[in-house]
Amino acid sequence: MTSEALMSETFAAVSLGVVATLFLFAFWFSPGGVLALRRRAGELQPDVRLGYSTQTLYRVLEAYGDEGRRSFRRLLLGDMIFPAIYGALLYSLGGLLAREPMSSIAQHAAIAAAAFDYAENVFLLIVLRRFPFRSSALARLASICTSLKMVAIAVSVVSLLK
Repeated sequence: MTSEALMSETFAAVSLGVVATLFLFAFWFSPGGVLALRRRAGELQPDVRLGYSTQTLYRVLEAYGDEGRRSFRRLLLGDMIFPAIYGALLYSLGGLLAREPMSSIAQHAAIAAAAFDYAENVFLLIVLRRFPFRSSALARLASICTSLKMVAIAVSVVSLLK
């Protein structure tokens, strides 16, 4: 790789890192964000925990109330952009930092994490749309996608460190 290409990729990765950090800050600290929803429900929202149950999802959604569910929906809609950003960041870092075969593992895991995050968001948006109707299948699918997303992110990050 030429030094110009390396600088260009490095600039792209740094830019994606800044944007990802801004997204995370907004998700966690905005008035309707993760911490505000935690205060409302007394526990973390489902899509930031590993392996939640159907009962947990619906208990949290009940505790949110109408306004909290609207805030959660807005977060999920914002999270339809974020996976592309962090996926691209992890993919770029895989190419910049990791050696083969870890580079390939980091990059594939980054793509998988973003894909599972999108699937999780879709399932959770459907659950919210149908609320108060309860679908164990949709809740379970959302939970599985959340867990797979977190595992894929961990695999990508660990691959970068090897």
